[in-house]
Amino acid sequence: MTAPSIHGFRPVLTASAVRQALGDELSLIRQQDGLTWADIGEVLGKSEDQAAKYADGSAEMGVVAYAKAKKQWNGRFTGGLDRLIHDARGELAETDREREGDILAAALALSKALADGEITHSEIRTNRKTLEHARDAIDDLLSRLPVRAA
Repeated sequence: MTAPSIHGFRPVLTASAVRQALGDELSLIRQQDGLTWADIGEVLGKSEDQAAKYADGSAEMGVVAYAKAKKQWNGRFTGGLDRLIHDARGELAETDREREGDILAAALALSKALADGEITHSEIRTNRKTLEHARDAIDDLLSRLPVRAA
């Protein structure tokens, strides 16, 4: 018996899924970079025991430790969580042409804003939706990359 097809189904973004996604990435970074839990803890401003708890999903990471990890490892740390959030938002996948259009629209908006040599806060606010669409398109493209092998 097959499961019924539910139109518009979106995965639920659970706390355990978030902890698991971040923990998996943290463990992979540790393995790939040849780090110890003490090394990871130093970056996060936490003990090695706490860093290991983040990796196994048994502890929730605070925003300060999260920010330090994102600063250090950027998309390597947040890639799994970014994909999880993207999937939970239930957005329909755009075509590569649509992604290109979003990126080029942002480039055009920036070019127009730079006509006087500087981009003002007002121009950024005016173009915020366009810039965010371009960022999402770029993030979506980057999320296609396979995990870097050790």
